[in-house]
Amino acid sequence: MSEQIATRRLLIGGNQFLIGYQQQQEWAWLIATAFFLGKVGGGLFMISFFTDFKLGALVGILLVGVGKTTAHLLYLGRPERFLRAVWRWQTSWISRGILAMIAFCTLGALYVAPYVHVFIPQGLADACGIAAVVFAFVLMFYDGFVLRASKGVPLWDSYLMPVLMLFYATLGGIALTLALEVLNGDATRRTLEWLGIGLLAVNAALLVFFLVDSRLRHVAAELAVTLLTRDRLARIFVSAVVIGIGGTLVLAGISIGTHNRVVLPIAAVCDSIGQFFLFFAILRAGIHAPIRALPLRGIRPGVAT
Repeated sequence: MSEQIATRRLLIGGNQFLIGYQQQQEWAWLIATAFFLGKVGGGLFMISFFTDFKLGALVGILLVGVGKTTAHLLYLGRPERFLRAVWRWQTSWISRGILAMIAFCTLGALYVAPYVHVFIPQGLADACGIAAVVFAFVLMFYDGFVLRASKGVPLWDSYLMPVLMLFYATLGGIALTLALEVLNGDATRRTLEWLGIGLLAVNAALLVFFLVDSRLRHVAAELAVTLLTRDRLARIFVSAVVIGIGGTLVLAGISIGTHNRVVLPIAAVCDSIGQFFLFFAILRAGIHAPIRALPLRGIRPGVAT
Protein backbone atom coordinates (compact mmCIF):
# COMPACT_ATOMS: atom_id res chain seq x y z
CA MET A 1 0.00 0.00 0.00
CA SER A 2 2.80 2.47 0.85
CA GLU A 3 4.44 1.73 -2.49
CA GLN A 4 1.16 2.38 -4.25
CA ILE A 5 0.64 5.72 -2.49
CA ALA A 6 4.23 6.76 -3.16
CA THR A 7 4.01 6.01 -6.85
CA ARG A 8 0.67 7.79 -7.24
CA ARG A 9 2.15 10.94 -5.69
CA LEU A 10 5.44 10.91 -7.55
CA LEU A 11 5.10 14.35 -9.15
CA ILE A 12 3.14 17.27 -7.82
CA GLY A 13 2.89 21.01 -8.40
CA GLY A 14 4.85 20.96 -11.64
CA ASN A 15 8.31 21.34 -10.08
CA GLN A 16 8.30 19.37 -6.85
CA PHE A 17 9.27 15.69 -6.85
CA LEU A 18 8.21 13.60 -3.90
CA ILE A 19 9.82 10.54 -2.29
CA GLY A 20 13.31 11.87 -2.90
CA TYR A 21 13.22 12.62 -6.64
CA GLN A 22 14.37 16.21 -7.24
CA GLN A 23 14.88 18.05 -10.53
CA GLN A 24 18.28 19.71 -10.50
CA GLN A 25 18.14 23.52 -10.37
CA GLU A 26 21.80 24.55 -10.52
CA TRP A 27 22.75 24.07 -14.17
CA ALA A 28 20.72 25.99 -16.74
CA TRP A 29 21.41 28.73 -19.31
CA LEU A 30 24.99 29.67 -18.44
CA ILE A 31 26.26 26.10 -18.21
CA ALA A 32 24.37 25.16 -21.38
CA THR A 33 26.03 28.13 -23.11
CA ALA A 34 29.48 27.10 -21.86
CA PHE A 35 28.96 23.51 -23.00
CA PHE A 36 27.68 24.63 -26.41
CA LEU A 37 30.48 27.11 -27.11
CA GLY A 38 33.15 24.67 -25.98
CA LYS A 39 31.83 21.88 -28.19
CA VAL A 40 31.30 23.85 -31.37
CA GLY A 41 34.42 25.97 -30.85
CA GLY A 42 36.57 22.88 -30.56
CA GLY A 43 34.79 21.22 -33.47
CA LEU A 44 35.16 24.29 -35.66
CA PHE A 45 38.88 24.54 -34.93
CA MET A 46 39.49 20.86 -35.65
CA ILE A 47 37.59 20.85 -38.96
CA SER A 48 39.18 24.14 -39.98
CA PHE A 49 42.66 22.85 -39.18
CA PHE A 50 42.24 19.81 -41.40
CA THR A 51 40.80 21.94 -44.22
CA ASP A 52 43.45 24.66 -43.77
CA PHE A 53 40.77 27.29 -43.14
CA LYS A 54 42.46 29.80 -40.85
CA LEU A 55 39.41 32.04 -40.38
CA GLY A 56 37.43 29.11 -39.01
CA ALA A 57 40.28 28.21 -36.66
CA LEU A 58 40.38 31.79 -35.37
CA VAL A 59 36.63 31.87 -34.77
CA GLY A 60 36.84 28.51 -32.97
CA ILE A 61 39.47 29.90 -30.61
CA LEU A 62 37.32 32.95 -29.88
CA LEU A 63 34.25 30.83 -29.17
CA VAL A 64 36.19 28.90 -26.56
CA GLY A 65 38.54 31.55 -25.19
CA VAL A 66 36.00 34.36 -24.98
CA GLY A 67 32.58 32.73 -25.08
CA LYS A 68 32.99 29.57 -23.01
CA THR A 69 35.31 31.24 -20.49
CA THR A 70 32.92 34.16 -19.99
CA ALA A 71 29.95 31.85 -19.46
CA HIS A 72 31.90 29.89 -16.84
CA LEU A 73 33.02 33.05 -15.05
CA LEU A 74 29.48 34.44 -14.98
CA TYR A 75 28.22 31.16 -13.53
CA LEU A 76 30.93 30.93 -10.87
CA GLY A 77 30.55 34.58 -9.91
CA ARG A 78 34.17 35.21 -8.97
CA PRO A 79 37.34 34.60 -11.05
CA GLU A 80 39.21 33.01 -8.14
CA ARG A 81 36.72 30.14 -8.11
CA PHE A 82 37.63 29.46 -11.72
CA LEU A 83 41.32 29.33 -10.81
CA ARG A 84 40.75 27.08 -7.80
CA ALA A 85 38.95 24.60 -10.01
CA VAL A 86 42.21 23.91 -11.89
CA TRP A 87 44.05 22.20 -9.06
CA ARG A 88 42.07 18.94 -8.95
CA TRP A 89 43.00 17.66 -12.39
CA GLN A 90 43.90 14.19 -11.05
CA THR A 91 40.27 13.46 -10.16
CA SER A 92 38.08 16.14 -11.70
CA TRP A 93 36.96 16.38 -15.32
CA ILE A 94 36.12 20.04 -14.70
CA SER A 95 39.78 20.70 -13.85
CA ARG A 96 40.97 18.74 -16.86
CA GLY A 97 38.61 20.70 -19.06
CA ILE A 98 39.88 24.05 -17.78
CA LEU A 99 43.47 23.00 -18.39
CA ALA A 100 42.53 21.81 -21.89
CA MET A 101 40.88 25.19 -22.55
CA ILE A 102 44.00 27.08 -21.48
CA ALA A 103 46.30 24.88 -23.56
CA PHE A 104 43.97 25.00 -26.57
CA CYS A 105 43.64 28.78 -26.56
CA THR A 106 47.39 29.31 -26.11
CA LEU A 107 48.50 26.86 -28.78
CA GLY A 108 45.65 27.82 -31.10
CA ALA A 109 46.59 31.49 -30.87
CA LEU A 110 50.16 30.63 -31.89
CA TYR A 111 48.81 28.58 -34.81
CA VAL A 112 46.73 31.46 -36.23
CA ALA A 113 49.36 34.13 -35.45
CA PRO A 114 50.65 34.30 -39.04
CA TYR A 115 47.06 34.66 -40.29
CA VAL A 116 46.58 37.81 -38.17
CA HIS A 117 50.02 39.11 -39.27
CA VAL A 118 51.87 38.34 -36.05
CA PHE A 119 55.32 37.01 -36.85
CA ILE A 120 56.06 33.46 -35.75
CA PRO A 121 58.08 30.80 -37.59
CA GLN A 122 55.72 28.79 -39.77
CA GLY A 123 57.13 25.49 -38.51
CA LEU A 124 56.40 26.46 -34.91
CA ALA A 125 52.91 27.64 -35.86
CA ASP A 126 52.16 24.32 -37.57
CA ALA A 127 53.45 22.33 -34.58
CA CYS A 128 51.30 24.40 -32.23
CA GLY A 129 48.32 23.77 -34.52
CA ILE A 130 48.76 20.00 -34.28
CA ALA A 131 48.95 20.20 -30.48
CA ALA A 132 45.93 22.53 -30.38
CA VAL A 133 43.88 19.97 -32.33
CA VAL A 134 44.52 17.43 -29.57
CA PHE A 135 43.15 19.78 -26.92
CA ALA A 136 40.28 20.83 -29.21
CA PHE A 137 39.34 17.16 -29.41
CA VAL A 138 39.26 17.00 -25.60
CA LEU A 139 37.03 20.09 -25.47
CA MET A 140 34.58 18.42 -27.82
CA PHE A 141 33.70 15.63 -25.41
CA TYR A 142 34.97 16.42 -21.91
CA ASP A 143 31.70 18.05 -20.83
CA GLY A 144 30.10 14.67 -21.40
CA PHE A 145 32.42 13.20 -18.78
CA VAL A 146 31.61 16.13 -16.47
CA LEU A 147 27.94 15.16 -16.71
CA ARG A 148 28.66 11.46 -16.41
CA ALA A 149 30.56 12.12 -13.18
CA SER A 150 27.27 13.32 -11.64
CA LYS A 151 26.36 9.91 -10.27
CA GLY A 152 23.29 11.27 -8.50
CA VAL A 153 21.66 12.17 -11.84
CA PRO A 154 21.13 8.86 -13.69
CA LEU A 155 20.12 10.52 -16.99
CA TRP A 156 23.59 12.05 -17.27
CA ASP A 157 25.45 9.04 -15.89
CA SER A 158 25.62 7.33 -19.27
CA TYR A 159 28.55 6.21 -21.40
CA LEU A 160 26.67 7.72 -24.34
CA MET A 161 26.90 11.28 -22.98
CA PRO A 162 30.54 11.91 -24.08
CA VAL A 163 29.78 10.21 -27.40
CA LEU A 164 26.79 12.49 -28.01
CA MET A 165 28.90 15.52 -27.16
CA LEU A 166 31.69 14.46 -29.54
CA PHE A 167 29.48 13.72 -32.52
CA TYR A 168 27.38 16.86 -32.09
CA ALA A 169 30.56 18.93 -31.73
CA THR A 170 31.91 17.48 -34.97
CA LEU A 171 28.64 18.21 -36.76
CA GLY A 172 28.65 21.76 -35.40
CA GLY A 173 32.23 22.23 -36.57
CA ILE A 174 31.35 21.10 -40.08
CA ALA A 175 28.24 23.30 -40.26
CA LEU A 176 30.08 26.40 -39.06
CA THR A 177 33.07 25.76 -41.33
CA LEU A 178 30.81 25.54 -44.39
CA ALA A 179 28.89 28.65 -43.32
CA LEU A 180 32.05 30.69 -42.77
CA GLU A 181 33.45 29.58 -46.12
CA VAL A 182 30.32 30.89 -47.83
CA LEU A 183 30.38 34.17 -45.93
CA ASN A 184 34.10 34.55 -46.68
CA GLY A 185 33.54 33.95 -50.39
CA ASP A 186 35.54 30.71 -50.45
CA ALA A 187 34.63 27.54 -52.30
CA THR A 188 32.82 25.01 -50.14
CA ARG A 189 33.76 21.36 -49.99
CA ARG A 190 31.12 18.83 -51.08
CA THR A 191 32.86 16.18 -49.04
CA LEU A 192 32.14 18.16 -45.89
CA GLU A 193 28.48 18.55 -46.86
CA TRP A 194 28.05 14.82 -47.36
CA LEU A 195 29.91 14.13 -44.12
CA GLY A 196 27.56 16.53 -42.35
CA ILE A 197 24.50 14.73 -43.70
CA GLY A 198 25.95 11.42 -42.56
CA LEU A 199 26.57 12.83 -39.08
CA LEU A 200 22.99 14.10 -38.91
CA ALA A 201 21.77 10.53 -39.39
CA VAL A 202 24.27 9.17 -36.88
CA ASN A 203 23.37 11.81 -34.30
CA ALA A 204 19.65 11.10 -34.69
CA ALA A 205 20.30 7.38 -34.12
CA LEU A 206 22.54 8.09 -31.10
CA LEU A 207 19.89 10.35 -29.59
CA VAL A 208 17.19 7.68 -29.93
CA PHE A 209 19.54 5.08 -28.45
CA PHE A 210 20.33 7.44 -25.56
CA LEU A 211 16.65 7.96 -24.76
CA VAL A 212 15.80 4.26 -24.96
CA ASP A 213 18.84 3.29 -22.91
CA SER A 214 17.98 5.91 -20.27
CA ARG A 215 14.45 4.57 -19.88
CA LEU A 216 15.84 1.12 -19.16
CA ARG A 217 18.71 2.06 -16.85
CA HIS A 218 17.10 3.81 -13.89
CA VAL A 219 13.73 5.09 -12.72
CA ALA A 220 15.02 8.67 -12.35
CA ALA A 221 16.37 8.54 -15.92
CA GLU A 222 13.03 7.18 -17.09
CA LEU A 223 11.28 10.12 -15.46
CA ALA A 224 13.74 12.50 -17.12
CA VAL A 225 13.01 11.01 -20.54
CA THR A 226 9.30 11.53 -19.88
CA LEU A 227 9.99 15.18 -19.07
CA LEU A 228 11.87 15.50 -22.37
CA THR A 229 9.39 13.74 -24.61
CA ARG A 230 5.92 14.09 -23.06
CA ASP A 231 6.02 16.61 -20.23
CA ARG A 232 7.24 20.10 -19.36
CA LEU A 233 10.42 20.06 -21.47
CA ALA A 234 8.91 18.32 -24.49
CA ARG A 235 8.26 21.54 -26.41
CA ILE A 236 11.91 22.62 -26.10
CA PHE A 237 13.37 19.18 -26.72
CA VAL A 238 11.19 18.20 -29.68
CA SER A 239 11.59 21.63 -31.29
CA ALA A 240 15.38 21.33 -30.91
CA VAL A 241 15.34 17.95 -32.65
CA VAL A 242 13.08 19.15 -35.45
CA ILE A 243 15.10 22.33 -36.08
CA GLY A 244 18.56 20.92 -35.40
CA ILE A 245 18.25 17.64 -37.26
CA GLY A 246 15.25 18.04 -39.58
CA GLY A 247 15.85 21.65 -40.59
CA THR A 248 19.58 21.20 -41.07
CA LEU A 249 19.06 18.03 -43.11
CA VAL A 250 16.55 19.70 -45.45
CA LEU A 251 18.80 22.72 -46.03
CA ALA A 252 21.88 20.56 -46.56
CA GLY A 253 19.93 18.53 -49.09
CA ILE A 254 18.89 21.70 -50.91
CA SER A 255 22.51 22.84 -51.03
CA ILE A 256 23.71 19.57 -52.53
CA GLY A 257 20.76 19.18 -54.89
CA THR A 258 20.67 22.73 -56.25
CA HIS A 259 24.28 23.82 -55.66
CA ASN A 260 22.85 26.82 -53.81
CA ARG A 261 25.45 27.69 -51.19
CA VAL A 262 23.36 30.51 -49.71
CA VAL A 263 21.40 28.05 -47.56
CA LEU A 264 24.52 26.77 -45.76
CA PRO A 265 24.72 29.65 -43.23
CA ILE A 266 21.01 29.11 -42.50
CA ALA A 267 21.70 25.40 -42.01
CA ALA A 268 24.48 26.28 -39.56
CA VAL A 269 22.05 28.50 -37.62
CA CYS A 270 19.50 25.66 -37.48
CA ASP A 271 22.14 23.23 -36.29
CA SER A 272 23.40 25.66 -33.62
CA ILE A 273 19.90 26.42 -32.31
CA GLY A 274 19.05 22.73 -32.25
CA GLN A 275 22.26 21.75 -30.47
CA PHE A 276 21.98 24.45 -27.84
CA PHE A 277 18.40 23.73 -26.85
CA LEU A 278 18.84 19.97 -27.10
CA PHE A 279 21.56 19.93 -24.46
CA PHE A 280 19.84 22.68 -22.47
CA ALA A 281 16.79 20.42 -22.21
CA ILE A 282 18.96 17.46 -21.20
CA LEU A 283 20.54 19.60 -18.48
CA ARG A 284 17.18 20.79 -17.17
CA ALA A 285 15.79 17.25 -17.22
CA GLY A 286 18.43 16.00 -14.78
CA ILE A 287 16.63 14.37 -11.85
CA HIS A 288 18.46 13.49 -8.64
CA ALA A 289 17.68 9.96 -7.58
CA PRO A 290 16.92 9.22 -3.92
CA ILE A 291 19.42 7.20 -1.96
CA ARG A 292 17.01 4.28 -1.91
CA ALA A 293 14.71 4.27 -4.90
CA LEU A 294 11.31 2.60 -4.83
CA PRO A 295 10.33 0.32 -7.72
CA LEU A 296 8.38 2.79 -9.87
CA ARG A 297 8.77 1.12 -13.26
CA GLY A 298 5.76 1.56 -15.47
CA ILE A 299 4.19 4.39 -13.48
CA ARG A 300 3.07 7.35 -15.54
CA PRO A 301 4.88 10.46 -14.21
CA GLY A 302 3.28 13.85 -14.11
CA VAL A 303 -0.03 12.87 -12.48
CA ALA A 304 -0.54 13.69 -8.84
CA THR A 305 -3.44 12.30 -6.82
